[in-house]
Amino acid sequence: MTRLSSVNEVDPAAPPRTGARGRSAGGLPARRAIGRWAWRIFRRQWRQQMLLLALLTVAVLAAISGVAAAFHLTPSRDARFGTADHILSYDGSDPAALQAALAATREFFGTVDVVGRRAAPIPGSADDVQIRAQDPDGAFSGPMLGLRQGRYPTGADEIAVTDGTAMVFEVRVGDRLTLDGRSRSVVGLVENPSDLNEEFALVSPQHADQPQSVAVLVRASADRVHEFRDPSGRRPAAEDRGVDPRNLATAGVLALTTVGLLLVCLVAAAGFAVVAQRRLRELGMLAALGATERHLRLVMVVNGAVVGVIAALVGAGVGLAGWIAVAPAFESAVGHRVSRFDLPWPLIGVAALLAVVAATGAAWWPARVVARVPIVLALSARPPRPKPARRSAIAAIGFVGIGVGCLASAGQSNPWLIIGGTLATAAGLLLASPLAIRLLPLVGGWLPIAPRLALRDLGRYQARSAAALAAISLGLAIPVGTVVVASASVANSAAAFGNLSDRQLVVRIDRQAEPIVPVRTPEQLASLQTQVDRLAGTLGGAAVIPMDLPLRPDSRVESGQDGNGSGRPAIDLGWPLGDGRLRAVPLFVGTPAQLRHYGIDPASISPDIDVLTVRGEQDLQFSGVRGRGEPLKVQRIDVPGYSSAPTTLITEDAIRRLGWQQGRVGWFVEAAESLRDEQLSQARQVAADAGLHIESREAPLSLAALQNGVTAGGMLLALGVLAMTVGLIRGEGARDLRTLTAAGATSRVRRVLTAATAGSLALLGVLLGTTAAYLGLVGGYWRELDNLSHVPVVHLLALVVGLPLVAAACGWLLAGREPPAIARQALG
Repeated sequence: MTRLSSVNEVDPAAPPRTGARGRSAGGLPARRAIGRWAWRIFRRQWRQQMLLLALLTVAVLAAISGVAAAFHLTPSRDARFGTADHILSYDGSDPAALQAALAATREFFGTVDVVGRRAAPIPGSADDVQIRAQDPDGAFSGPMLGLRQGRYPTGADEIAVTDGTAMVFEVRVGDRLTLDGRSRSVVGLVENPSDLNEEFALVSPQHADQPQSVAVLVRASADRVHEFRDPSGRRPAAEDRGVDPRNLATAGVLALTTVGLLLVCLVAAAGFAVVAQRRLRELGMLAALGATERHLRLVMVVNGAVVGVIAALVGAGVGLAGWIAVAPAFESAVGHRVSRFDLPWPLIGVAALLAVVAATGAAWWPARVVARVPIVLALSARPPRPKPARRSAIAAIGFVGIGVGCLASAGQSNPWLIIGGTLATAAGLLLASPLAIRLLPLVGGWLPIAPRLALRDLGRYQARSAAALAAISLGLAIPVGTVVVASASVANSAAAFGNLSDRQLVVRIDRQAEPIVPVRTPEQLASLQTQVDRLAGTLGGAAVIPMDLPLRPDSRVESGQDGNGSGRPAIDLGWPLGDGRLRAVPLFVGTPAQLRHYGIDPASISPDIDVLTVRGEQDLQFSGVRGRGEPLKVQRIDVPGYSSAPTTLITEDAIRRLGWQQGRVGWFVEAAESLRDEQLSQARQVAADAGLHIESREAPLSLAALQNGVTAGGMLLALGVLAMTVGLIRGEGARDLRTLTAAGATSRVRRVLTAATAGSLALLGVLLGTTAAYLGLVGGYWRELDNLSHVPVVHLLALVVGLPLVAAACGWLLAGREPPAIARQALG
């Protein structure tokens, strides 16, 4: 009883109370004494709460790391604006007008920073490189320019380049570089520290050629910029810096962190429920001495606050130390230079504070339940009887219905309805968890004794089981929804493959992007064919397939952009986007060579087919060619849908039927193996010598990596929650386990108990989470339910089947040890 002596001495003169539910008494001295007692209890029993401390510490660590990473993952506006507030853009085609505009800008704004730009073609490539005339000591452009090697250019025949530009032109510091018709000496390697992926060449502003465009950086208010007029009386094109996207990104991560801490709070609530159960006898004795419900709740709340503060301090310290260590290596991943201490400190403080609030809130609910346990039951250390779950079931159905209705009404455009619908669906999922736990013992009556006992224990300890199930379900609903949406995006996006594979090249006669067929004589085409065959020889004898576009005989002749002849516009093809607009689809002629390359027998194509495409049959149409109401006959082909490859083909029968012609626009080259960098460099050199231009693969964003990542993350989160929950439940049932062992239960029985507990919780959690995710997606895609027909079977099977099996296997492997002190009764 020495543990309770300070509480017994709280207020000797206090009037007698009628019971533990009496009105609060004792005032501040009593609460202070209760707080000191709770702190001493925590110091004695902190080892029993290591799981809770570790869970909350990892949550804070993840929150701090996520905020820091998100702050630097998002591209900074410094890459384009430097330290300026606005960019004024001028055309450089008229030198006199440009100089007058620049003089007026300096006079109006005072300090300005002028950056001239000029695009120069890369020989043998369809891309350009930007020549930038910029002062390294500019007033606002400091964050846009950094020196990595050598020095900045100062003379008329000097130039500095980025590392990517140096690689393309195969030059180093000290070499000569011919660009835009001028030969200059490379004196340095430079970069944009705020965007390491930006490639350009830098020249001195005093010796630069006439720029094609000029960007003027100014620091002024929006009203001041709006007042400015150039000498012609017009307002120049102005771009506002706007809100820093890094702050928006970190705020979004903080919102996700809040959701994550909600999951942690649910699991922590299960842990604090175990702590409360272990202290139930002590709390009963405290209530018998006259403590009120408020005093009893204060014991657990103080415990939760202490755990939260310790976790916040340790997690924040470890997270910041880890960030300082990995920040330099982080630069290559984010594409800009990273300062170790350039962090959103207020948001980091909020994240740490949220951990304290989450721990305190997680301790409050079990404290509320335990404080209402009658004194006799508390002294006997019996757990409170679970309440019927009928009301929670009705509320769960109601919240899910409201959530789906809000998401359906939002139409993917109303943010408030989307947020409200998501929260309502999540609330319905949380309320459904106790009902699901209560159903487990009912379905386990036909099972053997060991798994039946495991399911019964889940029902007996409903408070921690339901909280853990809610955390698992909510944690798995997010990755399930993500992989389903990603699958729909991949299925509906032809660009998901990228422009080309890593074995393919497109060789164009003309650099222009429009569907223009350059006019060449047969002799010129034969000469170009020879050069393309030579280029294919450098790639190990790659296949060469001519690419032709369909033409009208009466098409208008236009000048070619490269000045080497003229061009004819090709036939347009697309599908409607609404409001009479069409999305363009590259249309090529399905020559026999092209069909053979795809493994298609020309004889297998019906003569009345117009188009072969990877895009299916819906809504494809020629623009202004077919008669009104006459459908376009389309046949689907099964080939990869690369956006720059000839994957939509008009048949030669259709061309003859429509009286059209065909013209050579380039060649499609496909090698047997992936192309190496040196092969691409050699191919560009051959193309440049022949006056041709090549396009190679631009890697698309990998949605498969996103799907795999969120699936693995969801499984790891669920396994972590399961490990803690199963440990709590089996630890709480240690007395039953000792009884079973004393009665002759073998290690196999103990393993089955743990495996059945983990596997059943995992299976129930993934089923609830998947159901909740699909209900939410049905509401979100109410008008486009076809998007949900693309089921990510592999990822869903990994969750629905793989997760319960892994959980059961881990439970089987980690259990089985004989409990110590079988003959000794476990005391509270």
